[in-house]
Amino acid sequence: MMNEIIRKQHIQQRRRFAPLPLNTSRFRVAPKVQHIQRFSPSFKPAVYTDLPVSIPAKPMVLAFLAGIGIAFFAGILFSPWPAGLERFVLPAEPAGTAAKLKAYIHQNISDSVDAGESETIPLALTEQFAWQSYRVRNGDTLLGIAKSFNLSIDAIIALNGITNARSLRSGTVLKIPNMDGIPYRVKKGDSLSKISQTWGIPMEAILDANDLSSDVINPGTQLFLPGARLSSVELKQVLGNLFIYPVSGRLTSSFGWRNDPFTGVRRFHAAIDIAQNIGIPVGASMDGRVSTTGYNSVYGNYIILSHDGGYQTMYAHLSAISVKKGERVKQKQKIGAVGNTGYSTGPHLHFAIFKNGRAMNPLELLGK
Repeated sequence: MMNEIIRKQHIQQRRRFAPLPLNTSRFRVAPKVQHIQRFSPSFKPAVYTDLPVSIPAKPMVLAFLAGIGIAFFAGILFSPWPAGLERFVLPAEPAGTAAKLKAYIHQNISDSVDAGESETIPLALTEQFAWQSYRVRNGDTLLGIAKSFNLSIDAIIALNGITNARSLRSGTVLKIPNMDGIPYRVKKGDSLSKISQTWGIPMEAILDANDLSSDVINPGTQLFLPGARLSSVELKQVLGNLFIYPVSGRLTSSFGWRNDPFTGVRRFHAAIDIAQNIGIPVGASMDGRVSTTGYNSVYGNYIILSHDGGYQTMYAHLSAISVKKGERVKQKQKIGAVGNTGYSTGPHLHFAIFKNGRAMNPLELLGK
């Protein structure tokens, strides 16, 4: 498209300086020359015998060079084109055109034109979404299947609604899309332009992939968003590495109902306990921010971290706290040390995970 714009503008520029026709007064040719007749077979040109037999070479060469010089200067003075190199300069591109194209195709237009390459758009805008079936074989992994079809693992996970990559079994039939992307169900208040802006996908790509003739969409409609990816939280959760063990050790108490170790009363234990020596470093189970730290008669020294996706983690009975409220932490980063503070029967870490305020079983979320 860029080359076509330049070509049209160049043609218009040339037309502004088109040469005058030969039959104008400025370039009128003698009548005898304009009406030259073809030689007939019987025509014989006249031979002038009174011309000299030979002409000296030196005067002839000088006359020839003088004629060339006169023709050159006459061409400059009377040429309909402007003199100078500006005749070879292409007209400037209309303001804003390059910026709009660059923003659309996400590449440097000048580089592609200079290199003589055709413009490429990363998404197959003319391709309609489709899928094929694939039966899982022994030894297959989601990552290996994705690579064999030149797709992201997100596309296969999202299209098949996989929540646990470890549950992949031989014989399972998967849907394999013909392009990268993820499915999306239209919600109330959604519009095609809003979806396009939120996910950073050109509206034309969504229209083409879903074979839509209009940008009118209704809640509940299933779309395929070409080029879209799962969030890092969603992907890690499916792959089983969203959370990691904050400390190694022996599991002494699981998530669920149990007898209180001090009173024997039946209580719900909304965490797991990991036995370890006092002073052993405790790491953040997931990237996040320190929501609060403090001391409690039940939990002793504790830390609560907030994470993406509405998750929170709690680390209790610590002997030391190494972070402050509001601090950003990375997964595996040291935040404290194992202790025996608060309501505790021995050195261990009380570790809990919450999702939107509801206690989750850490053993179902922790990576192995």
